[in-house]
Amino acid sequence: MLSTRLTLWAFAYGLLIWFEAALTIRFLGDFIFRPADLPWMAGIFGGTALLAFAIGYFFFQWFQTRPPQRAASALVICAVGLLGNTIVLMQPAFFFPGMTQEQLAWFAAWFAWGYGLGLLSGILPVRLPGVPAN
Repeated sequence: MLSTRLTLWAFAYGLLIWFEAALTIRFLGDFIFRPADLPWMAGIFGGTALLAFAIGYFFFQWFQTRPPQRAASALVICAVGLLGNTIVLMQPAFFFPGMTQEQLAWFAAWFAWGYGLGLLSGILPVRLPGVPAN
């Protein structure tokens, strides 16, 4: 379904996104995850929804992926991050030394939310401007 070239690009794109997100949380996690401020956290999750779909749209438009390729590309992109975050969550004190247990729980929920939406970006919406429909 995916060419080797597109698979490698999706893998590299997923790795880049995961690495950027991990570095952002590593250095700005205390500013992002503020469990006592629920309106702020709702905004973080809402912003993540927009970002997840924008990240997918950028890739799909850049590579002019068709719907089956979109779904497969989203799967590869998100699999990289999910596997990377599994390693991070196995040793959170190493990757995020100042993060509290409550912040860590929010982080786990946030990355599951983001990657779940990233997977959905491969199938929703059905038609994207500037991206082939068939």
